[in-house]
Amino acid sequence: MQMTSTDRTADVVIIGAGIAGTAAAYYLAKGGAKVIVCEKGVIAGEQSSRNWGFVRQQGRDPAEIPLMMEANKIWRGLERELNADLEWLAAGNMVTFANDEEAAGWEDWRQLAQGYGLSAKILSRSELDAMIPGNALACQGAILTESDGQAEPTKVTAALARAAEGRGVEFQTNCAVFEVETTAGAVSGVVTEHGVIRAPVVVCAAGAWSGRMLRGLGLKLPQMWIKGTVARTTPGPIISHTATWTGVAFRQRRDGSFNIAQRSADHDLTIDSILNLPSFLGSFASNRRAIKLHLNRLSLDLLRGSFSKAALAKELTTYRILDPAPNMKVVNETLQTLHRLLPETKDVTIERSWAGYIDMTPDMLPTIGAVDQPSGLVLATGFSGHGFGMGPIVGRLVAELIQKGEPSLDLSAFRFSRFHDGTNLTPHSVV
Repeated sequence: MQMTSTDRTADVVIIGAGIAGTAAAYYLAKGGAKVIVCEKGVIAGEQSSRNWGFVRQQGRDPAEIPLMMEANKIWRGLERELNADLEWLAAGNMVTFANDEEAAGWEDWRQLAQGYGLSAKILSRSELDAMIPGNALACQGAILTESDGQAEPTKVTAALARAAEGRGVEFQTNCAVFEVETTAGAVSGVVTEHGVIRAPVVVCAAGAWSGRMLRGLGLKLPQMWIKGTVARTTPGPIISHTATWTGVAFRQRRDGSFNIAQRSADHDLTIDSILNLPSFLGSFASNRRAIKLHLNRLSLDLLRGSFSKAALAKELTTYRILDPAPNMKVVNETLQTLHRLLPETKDVTIERSWAGYIDMTPDMLPTIGAVDQPSGLVLATGFSGHGFGMGPIVGRLVAELIQKGEPSLDLSAFRFSRFHDGTNLTPHSVV
């Protein structure tokens, strides 16, 4: 497309106003960059406001541990830095285990984490009972990382966006990016539904839409949409503010309400399910009992697969906010499990429930960094359900990469080329 008098310019255009894209905008602006964020819907309209709210170092892939340790430092001062209530609670993260084999696996991870300087400890059943009195958890013990925390997803990205705007970042909501333009092998801007924005750097932080958008540049990002269901209860007695994974995942907020979820997930079949199947066979085989396959309206709408610019444009403007229906069977089962495991919650009921699409990669690691071609394109996507806690450090690292030429932490494990250079893509994550 030729430049017109209505074309705009920026130092960096960011596609997607989730937590990663918004944090990147904030840190770039702190460094003096002119940044425009294009979001097809609203700020944090999809997974960044729909996750569990866990901010954990525990159970991370070794490659993620250094990033999450640095992220933890950011989180501890983020309310003060942003002058906002994020419902931050540094109350730890705990995962229970059922037998000696699981205990040994967690001990291996604890020792691995210790090598990075991250402290975690194995709890006996009696120590666990002292932390959560009156529980009926079906477990032998647990692992606890006391330095972990939690925050409220609906507040965090909004606060980052306000802070970014205060430093001059422009957020263009209801503004889908239809195409990333290139000139002589380098990024030159983006074509949006409201016109062209010229920029030498584009950050793709489009979450579940990233794979479909990158296809127009000839880049294949293996990505699956996994739908997770979450619910919030009415307030109950304060039992524990430690975010916990057991027969149910729960975190108790300051007001006593619980966010609850299960490991089960739903996958709505699309053309990408077929195209990316070879990359995901191992993950699907090991998690086949937890993943339920569905064919629904969204599946049918997306079966054409965004193979043309017109098809992608229609998808982006039709689905401005992916708002899938929660799996109410899962919601009801999760509440019943919570009542059984924590008898003191017997009177809490479901206040609301929701669902969101997680952008899964074959190895459950994100893709963070610049691609080889076209130059000027930076990716921050594929967080596989682990991205909320990592969001602030990803934003800072993306800004460092763009403005300093090198990030302060090693991002080689998250390179885009790993999907095509023969790297073993078997997931390592414990949770």
